[in-house]
Amino acid sequence: MRCTALLLLLAVSPLWAREPIRVAVAANFKQTLQQISTQFEAQTGQQVTLSSASTGVLYSQIVHGAPFDLFFAADRETPEKLAALGSTVSDTFCYARGVLVLAGGDGALEQLANPQRSLAIANPVTAPYGKAAMQVLARREFQPGNARKLVRGNNIVQAYQFWYSGAVDLALVPRALAPDTATPVPRDWYQPLEQHAVVLTHNSTVDAYLDWIRSDTVRSLITEAGYEPCP
Repeated sequence: MRCTALLLLLAVSPLWAREPIRVAVAANFKQTLQQISTQFEAQTGQQVTLSSASTGVLYSQIVHGAPFDLFFAADRETPEKLAALGSTVSDTFCYARGVLVLAGGDGALEQLANPQRSLAIANPVTAPYGKAAMQVLARREFQPGNARKLVRGNNIVQAYQFWYSGAVDLALVPRALAPDTATPVPRDWYQPLEQHAVVLTHNSTVDAYLDWIRSDTVRSLITEAGYEPCP
């Protein structure tokens, strides 16, 4: 009911009185959030602008004063760090849970142990999915005697593009980006990819957008995109 009321309020507000909602979003979730935001814009006339990069890069931008209203990270820890710095106006909340898959493995995770098979991952320093990939590769069975070609993308989308373009044989990426033929990675091989968001500035348009994000309609869209519900 509250979501409907806020959407109606936006719909009758003058367009010239509203600034765009500025959203920082982790690269893995940009495509999904774009679809969600497009529906919100159609219902309200309120513009939403998305800026996408790895979670670590966006964190640095926010700390240095980048003017965002909301931050959708690919982990839990980064929004909590912002909250500890006093840079947020809300508690963090989980909006999706990511699933790691192997693209190009022809159904065989054992190919990760083959040093002849090149592999793309996201930068583990700045991207939570890259960190998860390194947790997988740290398993004993994937420690080859010879060094493999390991290509690190600036973010997870770039890592996927390396595989999609044929530049590498394999890629450890989110299920939301990968084809249906990708092989799921066992959940106990990496820490849960619980993705959290946080509000950085407060106003009525941000409130309406946030209520839309938390609606049953959007939860269904997130699940259909390849993510799992939050615990």
